[in-house]
Amino acid sequence: MLRRHDTGELIGTVQATLTRTADNRITAELAWIIATSHHRQHLAKEAAAVVVAWLFQVGVADLVAHIHPHHLASAGVARHLGLHPTPVIVDGEVEWRLAPGPVEAA
Repeated sequence: MLRRHDTGELIGTVQATLTRTADNRITAELAWIIATSHHRQHLAKEAAAVVVAWLFQVGVADLVAHIHPHHLASAGVARHLGLHPTPVIVDGEVEWRLAPGPVEAA
């Protein structure tokens, strides 16, 4: 849950659904949503980066997100996290995956 520091108002969420692969790696499927009244403030980038940093600390090896091809803001968040689009389409959404290298918290 993402809340404003000053008011405690709930303004969004970042979610990670964890699965274990056949080779015993842990994958996190990421999702985020921010209230429209709080868009364009980089809150999704900041919150998702904090979650991703924690996921790596606890042993998550891979990240994936599914983003509608026309949702440019979410694509920006994914890029900020080090994810890159793949040719895979799932239910009309592009699968984004982590590229090699560290992810830094905002």
